[in-house]
Amino acid sequence: MDRKWWLVIAGCITHAVNTGFAYFGMSAFFPPFEREFGWSRTAISGAFSLARIEAGLLGPIEGYFVDRVGPRRIMYIGIVICGLGFFSLSLVNSLPMLYVSIVLGIVLGSSLGYHMPISLLIAKTFRERRSLAFGIFRMGPGISGPLVPFVGWIVATWGWRSAAVISGVILLAVSLPIAYLINRLVQTQELAAEQSPSAPAHGGHTRHASDDPQFTLREVLRLRVFWLFSTAMALRHMVTEGVSVHFVILLVDRGWGMEAASGLLGLSALIGAPARIGMGWLGDLLDKRKLVMSLLLALSVSVFYMGWSVQPWIFTPCMIVYSLAYGGLASLQEPIRADYFGTKAFATIQGVSRTVQTVGTFLGPLIAGFVYDLTKSYTVAFSIFAAVSLIATFLMFLARRPQLAAASE
Repeated sequence: MDRKWWLVIAGCITHAVNTGFAYFGMSAFFPPFEREFGWSRTAISGAFSLARIEAGLLGPIEGYFVDRVGPRRIMYIGIVICGLGFFSLSLVNSLPMLYVSIVLGIVLGSSLGYHMPISLLIAKTFRERRSLAFGIFRMGPGISGPLVPFVGWIVATWGWRSAAVISGVILLAVSLPIAYLINRLVQTQELAAEQSPSAPAHGGHTRHASDDPQFTLREVLRLRVFWLFSTAMALRHMVTEGVSVHFVILLVDRGWGMEAASGLLGLSALIGAPARIGMGWLGDLLDKRKLVMSLLLALSVSVFYMGWSVQPWIFTPCMIVYSLAYGGLASLQEPIRADYFGTKAFATIQGVSRTVQTVGTFLGPLIAGFVYDLTKSYTVAFSIFAAVSLIATFLMFLARRPQLAAASE
C-alpha cells in the first residue's frame, strides 16, 4: 500500500476520536445541563449554535493561516486547545461559561487541530482518488459510534463534570501521538517528491489543465457556483446539526433511557461509515453533484418521518436512511470543493465557505429548540428540516462545475 494512504488512515482515527467526544458525544451533556441548571432548551441549544459562529467568524482566518503557515504546525496547537476546552467544560457554572468553553475551546481546537489541516493535506496529496481518500477520512465520525454510548455511560455513572475531564484526557493522549505520525508521513512524502521532481504532482496521474483548476480566493468569490454550493451546504448543515444536537433528548422525551438514546446516536454514526467510503468511491466514478442531490432527497424524506413517527419500527429504518445520507454527504463536500476550485487556496476557500455555512449550522439547533419550546414537540421542527433539505437539492442542481475561463471574466 502506498505510504500516502497511511496519512488518510491516521487522519481518520483522529477524526473519529475528536468527533466521538467533541461532536456526537456532546449531546449526552444536554440533559444534565437542563436538569442541574434549569436552562431552557433554547438557551442550551444556543451554546451549540454559537459554536458554529466560530467557524463563520474565524474560518477564513484559520484557513488563511493554515495555507500560509502550513497545516502540520497548527495541528498541535488545535489539539491542546480542544483538550483544554473539555477541562474548562468541567468547571462550568453559568451559561456564558458554557458558551466560552464550547466555542473558544472545544470547537476552535477541533477546527485547528483536526478538520482543516488534515483536509488540506489530503486535498493536496490526492487527485485521482481524492473522493475515496476523503471518504476514508470522513469515515472517522462513523467509527466514532462506540465512543458516543461510552460518553453517555460516563456521564450517567460519574457525572458530567468527570465525563468532561475524562474526554479531554483521552483526546490529548490519543491525538498528540497521531499528529506526530501524520507530520512524519507528510515529511516523507515531501522528501520523496523533492527527490523525484519529474513525478506528477500530488501523487496522481497527469490531467488536462481544465480538469485541475487553481482558482484564487478573489476569483472564487466572483463565481455564482461558489455561492450556490456554499448555500446548499449551509442548508444541509442546518438539517444535520439540528437533528444531531437534539437526537438524544428527542428519544429521551419518547421514553428512551439516556444510555439507550446515546447508544442509538452512536449506532447512527456507525451506520453512516460505509456510506462515507461507498460515496467516496462512487464520487471518483460518477457525477458528485448528482450524488449529493440524491442524498439530500433521501435526507429530506427520512427526517420528515423521524419527526412524525414515534413507533420504533418506522423511526429506526428512517434513522438508518438518514445516517447513510448523512455519511455520504459528509464525504463528498471537500472533494467537490477541491474539484471545482482547486487546492491553491483550498483552506482559505474552505474557511470562507464555512462562513456561509455558519448561518445554517447556527440556525439548525436553535430552530429545533425554539420550535420545541413553543410546541413541546419536535414534529414541526423536523418538518421544517425536510423542506430545507429539498431547497438544498434544488441549489445543488444549479451548482454546476465552473470553467477556468470564468475566473478571468
